[in-house]
Amino acid sequence: MAALPPKGDGRFPTTEWTLVARLHHDDPAVSRRALDDLCTQYHFPLYCYLRRRGLAHHDAEDALHDFMARLLRLDSFGMADAEKGRLRTFLLVALQRYLINWRRAALRHRAREMSADAEAAIAAAEGRFQREETGHQESPDRLYDRQWAQELMNLVLLRLRAKYAAKKKERLFETLRPVLLNGGSLNGFDSTRMAEELGMRSGALRTALMRLLEDYREALRHEILQTVENKDMAREEFQALAVLFKQE
Repeated sequence: MAALPPKGDGRFPTTEWTLVARLHHDDPAVSRRALDDLCTQYHFPLYCYLRRRGLAHHDAEDALHDFMARLLRLDSFGMADAEKGRLRTFLLVALQRYLINWRRAALRHRAREMSADAEAAIAAAEGRFQREETGHQESPDRLYDRQWAQELMNLVLLRLRAKYAAKKKERLFETLRPVLLNGGSLNGFDSTRMAEELGMRSGALRTALMRLLEDYREALRHEILQTVENKDMAREEFQALAVLFKQE
């Protein structure tokens, strides 16, 4: 897994808690996109939590739809914005409270429609859950945290790939991606061969890797700061990620 960013010099983007803010945006297209982003990043961790709590596939799928709709219907994210904290913790606590009073008869009611992509992602969750469940005997909370970390890392890598593709450096990204996922060190890799395939000198390859690592750290900071209140909480999230990946 890619190396986590160190505490560094404390410089962070000013995009704190912006995912929640976009849910309240006056432009329906912006709020809809924020809802899709929320579903994309958190639906599978939440789904895994529901399944580990004993809900069957269809019940977990329906409960997840209803849970998200209920949050929006009751403007629960307004409460989250007021209380601040971590979005992932807020969602998990809210889901735990929701399950206490969960009733099968209310599962079909939805207050806001999701996009086709978000619907498809939730519908496909069971197949992925079954594939990834083998060999894991974790508590619901631990499973939720691990899947949150994995979804976050996947999102960061997608953002990076798009950034490098826009600069016409997609091949460079794909070549160095295994190095990034292995912690950022070229040890164990044939760096000479990699440089030759890219038409670069070995020194230029190492410089490109250093830039990729910095881009990765910035992308990770950006994504985390969308779901926490401040820089101190962001650092705590980095530490939580390090612990989760170290235990794998």
